[in-house]
Amino acid sequence: MPIDSSFLVARDGMRLYYRYWIPEKPKKILCIIHGHGEHSGRYRMMASKLMDDQIAVYCMDMRGHGKSQGKKGHAKNLDLLLSDIEELLKAARVQDLESPLFLMGHSMGGNLVANYMISNDSREVTGFILSAPWLKLKLEPSAWKVKSGLLVGKIWSSYSTSTGLDPAKISRITSEVEKYVEDPMVHDKISVALYNAITAGSVLALQQADKIKKPGLVYHGTDDGIIDWTASEKFASGNKKIDWKTIEGAYHEPHNDVCREEIYALVSDWIKKH
Repeated sequence: MPIDSSFLVARDGMRLYYRYWIPEKPKKILCIIHGHGEHSGRYRMMASKLMDDQIAVYCMDMRGHGKSQGKKGHAKNLDLLLSDIEELLKAARVQDLESPLFLMGHSMGGNLVANYMISNDSREVTGFILSAPWLKLKLEPSAWKVKSGLLVGKIWSSYSTSTGLDPAKISRITSEVEKYVEDPMVHDKISVALYNAITAGSVLALQQADKIKKPGLVYHGTDDGIIDWTASEKFASGNKKIDWKTIEGAYHEPHNDVCREEIYALVSDWIKKH
């Protein structure tokens, strides 16, 4: 499968790694923002399937993830993360000035893409897709933990801890769970600043979904044990331009679950229609 990679330079000078898969005659472009703790390489299979439909795919390792620079699981604030997305879009557009460009985010990436679409009415982006966006955790931390995090954040914002994520909840396919656990570039670290940024982004996204002017697709597995799918439904219902799709029985990563062929077709068909 044709694949290449490069680095882009973020607003603060940090080097961010990204991969891209480009078919011989691309008709559309999809930029993917991955979830917390993972990296762009985990979207290789999806990229391969989308390439068959002449869709070019660009996926960046977010700061503090994969091969990109930065402390594991840390970002100073939401604004900086959104500016990283802007740089990936620029990198994709430089290589293809004509094809319609779409933006997709999974889990943490879904939160970031939602906020990017709220804050940027970009002429470059034709539409967006959110996969199980992190808008509300299935099990929210206790009030004292939240208050402690806000306090620590004022003193030591880069302080990190484990998310405690259970890998068994990402997929019903045992081999996919094993690959996740054995992947040396996957981690479970999250800093106070990054957690606070995502939490603030969740509130903003749910309150201001109606500000998005571009068409969107949001899908979420009903058996996601990590992120509450009803928050995704609430977000989608806040804007008539957004299509909503429940994936019955799917875990947190539908694109790596037993329903993955359905997801590849869903994403490809939606992009084709816009």
